Amino acid sequence: MNVVDLPEDVAALIGVEKYANVSGVVEAGAIRAYAAAIEDPNPLYWSETPIAPPALLSAWNRPLPWAPGGEELTRALELHFQIKERLNLPRAVVATAETVLHAPIKAGDRVRSAQKLLNIEPLTARKVGVGRYWTIEVSYRCAATGKSFGVETLRFFAYSPKEPA
Repeated sequence: MNVVDLPEDVAALIGVEKYANVSGVVEAGAIRAYAAAIEDPNPLYWSETPIAPPALLSAWNRPLPWAPGGEELTRALELHFQIKERLNLPRAVVATAETVLHAPIKAGDRVRSAQKLLNIEPLTARKVGVGRYWTIEVSYRCAATGKSFGVETLRFFAYSPKEPA
C-alpha cells in the first residue's frame, strides 16, 4: 500500500494500538441470558462459573451509549469511525470478518481490548461509489494476566456513494 496518497495523520495510525479499553467484570447472568436467547444448552454456559459463548468475544468491550456526569464516550470501533471522518468517506460496509479464538472468557474476567489499523488501500471504484478498503485488528486479552482471548480482523470498504442517475 502506498501511504503517499493519505493524509499524514491517517498514515501515522498504521500499526499503532489505539483505544485500549478494559471491560467491567464479565457477568454470569449476561452469559446465561445470551445462551437462553439462542436456546443453547451447552453446560459450559450454565455452570457455576460459566464460560462465554465465542460469539460474545467483542461484547464485553462495547461502550455504553450514555454515562452520568457528561463524560465523553467513544463509539464501538472508534478507530474505524475516525478514519471514515478524516478521509470523508461517509458510508462503510464490513467486507470480511475473521475471528480467531485463543482462550475462553469466563464469568469474573475483565477483558482488555485494543484496536490497530493494519493497512489502508488506495482509492478504488465500486458499484456503490469510490472509496478505500482498510483492515482493523481488535485484540482481546485478560486484563489481569495479559493472556489472549482472541483477535478479530475486520476489513471495511468505506466510500462516498454515487449520485442517483
